Amino acid sequence: MQVNGGTELVGIIGYPIHYTLSPLMHNAAFRALGMNWIYLPLRVPPGEVASALGGLRSLGFRGANVTIPHKVEVVGFLDDLKGDADLLGAVNTVVKEEERLMGYNTDVAGFIAFLHETQIEVEGASALIFGAGGAARAVVLALLREGASRIYIMNRTASRARELKTALKRATSHSDISERAFDYEGSRVLNQCGLVVNCTPLAVDDKNELPLEYGDFTGGQWAVDLNYAGRGTAFLKEASSRGANTANGEGMLLHQAAASFRLWTGENPPEEEMRQALKEVIYGKGQAG
Repeated sequence: MQVNGGTELVGIIGYPIHYTLSPLMHNAAFRALGMNWIYLPLRVPPGEVASALGGLRSLGFRGANVTIPHKVEVVGFLDDLKGDADLLGAVNTVVKEEERLMGYNTDVAGFIAFLHETQIEVEGASALIFGAGGAARAVVLALLREGASRIYIMNRTASRARELKTALKRATSHSDISERAFDYEGSRVLNQCGLVVNCTPLAVDDKNELPLEYGDFTGGQWAVDLNYAGRGTAFLKEASSRGANTANGEGMLLHQAAASFRLWTGENPPEEEMRQALKEVIYGKGQAG
């Protein structure tokens, strides 16, 4: 890849940003297609989203992904929202269309594609969700669209869980969404759920950061952690040791990235090249397969 005056710019805004694997995937895709584009990590502290978006306009960026903690805040500084972004009030993809910055949400489609690829059956099942931020909003909407019968939401800030429940009930006419207290009593519904999804940065190293009785996991349940640590998070390790099926956030990350790539470039993304680049950094070159 040779950067020059004709190079098109995209990136990702978040804070912190050192952990992101999105530049790796997208730059692998641009190389595979011989496109003169580059994808950059953009460190944007809380409170600086408006300035960052102004910078994207001024510097001629074609768009950007949005990650923690800005997926909800960014909504107030965009010219318009499209589709799921409007429904959820959460944006993970900004696209510059002429001089307007448009907000999209590809997380919903990304999580649905992950469910299908992993063959996780959601229809008629109950699910327990940890978190109520931008990623959790997308996960809940995806589960509703896939036919989940009941969804429980646990979040440290109860008002955010309540806000998510209210917004999705209003938008989808789905009545079986309820918030639970973020404590061990709240998580007692675990044994009723076929799927448990951690949409928070908690329990990567310390299982006790989530108020869960891991002994309530049983064989046949699915535990999904949107964190994508290659060695597995403490949450996934504990669930697996009780017989649950487990998956990290790699699949959702890949599929939402592919959808963003398509929005910016109008091209079909080379998903296998993106997947290989992702696996090499998560698992190491010798284990990427």
